[in-house]
Amino acid sequence: MDQATQDYIDAHLSETLDDLKRLTAQPSVSAQRVGVRECGEMVVEELRKAGFEAELVPTADPDYPGIIAEAEGESDTTLLLYNHYDVQPADPLDEWDTPPFEPTERDGHIYGRGISDDKGPLIARIAAIKALRATKGALPVRVRWCIEGAEEIGSPGFVEFVEANIDRLKADACLWEGGGVNWDGRPLITLGVKGLLYVELTCRTASTDSHSSYAPVVPNPAWRLVWALASLKDSSERVRLRGFYDSVNPPLDAEVAALQALPDTSREFLHNLGVEMAVGEATDYEFRRRLIMDPTCNIAGFGSGYTGAGAKTILPATASAKIDFRLVPDQDPDDVLASLRRHLDEHGFSDIEVKVHSAEHPARTPIDDPFVKLVADTARTVYGAEPYLQPNMPGTGPQHPVQNLLGVPVASCGIDYPGNHIHAPNENIRIDYFRLGVLHTAEVLEALGAGA
Repeated sequence: MDQATQDYIDAHLSETLDDLKRLTAQPSVSAQRVGVRECGEMVVEELRKAGFEAELVPTADPDYPGIIAEAEGESDTTLLLYNHYDVQPADPLDEWDTPPFEPTERDGHIYGRGISDDKGPLIARIAAIKALRATKGALPVRVRWCIEGAEEIGSPGFVEFVEANIDRLKADACLWEGGGVNWDGRPLITLGVKGLLYVELTCRTASTDSHSSYAPVVPNPAWRLVWALASLKDSSERVRLRGFYDSVNPPLDAEVAALQALPDTSREFLHNLGVEMAVGEATDYEFRRRLIMDPTCNIAGFGSGYTGAGAKTILPATASAKIDFRLVPDQDPDDVLASLRRHLDEHGFSDIEVKVHSAEHPARTPIDDPFVKLVADTARTVYGAEPYLQPNMPGTGPQHPVQNLLGVPVASCGIDYPGNHIHAPNENIRIDYFRLGVLHTAEVLEALGAGA
């Protein structure tokens, strides 16, 4: 990157952070349908100020409009950017040091809900594009942008959105959200995401709650659901659904090498969460392999009966639990759902209802793809350190339709760092890593334009 572009980014960093604070102050909680459209309109305004043709685009649910934007460049090469502008609920509010929608800067950080996931990365990319326009007069490549407002609730309708707008989203490569640095400050580039099946199990044994003295003769739905949940995994944490692992392939040699190159951050990872020991006492390579490459079956929530203050002796009529399965290539959420239903039926729980809340296919770009090399080479230039390549994120995003419908390689480039507390109280960014994320985005665009 030439000095003029870097100088411009640094000279306008304070202004950029003000833009980020303003966007973060606008709630956009998709799970609660709070402020999403209003935030989308703000994003469109920011994109237009950066020289994009941008508009809100209807989706199946009018409360969650998508955004499509485009800016021409000096080359026909096209880079697609993916981000989302919706955020997680801020609960529990009493665990925040400062109000979640009043962005607060202190000690080199800025705190606020959604500031790291995903408004910070979005504003960082806008800042990089503004800098290139100001110092070069034009962008080196055509840039298209796909921004959604429902990522945090599983991206409902996103496949249909991509299909309906496929001509406006065609590109040669895609920069995904996420990415940033690892615990040691070296750049971390992720190449995929896990899939997801998020379901709710409900058991009803009566038409109304009743006196707990009836327990000898009235079935308790909480117990039935606990027994059903206990049947899903064995004591070694292996999922017991028939066929669950049939499509799970061992890591390729290049993926094993990438996992081995990652540092052992298991101690810091667990300490940051207040956890004493990992599942199975995993450390080092085994810890990373499980976190990054293994599918999961997780109880995300459970509810039944009386949970208020004091005592209330009742026998509940219903019980429910929410479960998420994180899936890896080549698992299919539809297959897992069918296996779950079959498992419950075969184990005597045919009365338990299964409701699907969201489903995503996994996706992964090969490590040896030329675009991965470009993103890694530019990261090495900006950060002055050898980048880590991670086959996929432990989490989920709607990467599958982008990678498969558009047929493009996908890699991350962002502002994340391990202490950002996304989805948790005191979500934050580090300003120094935010700046590096801006620089890296600009460097990727320049390298792509130069045909590197």
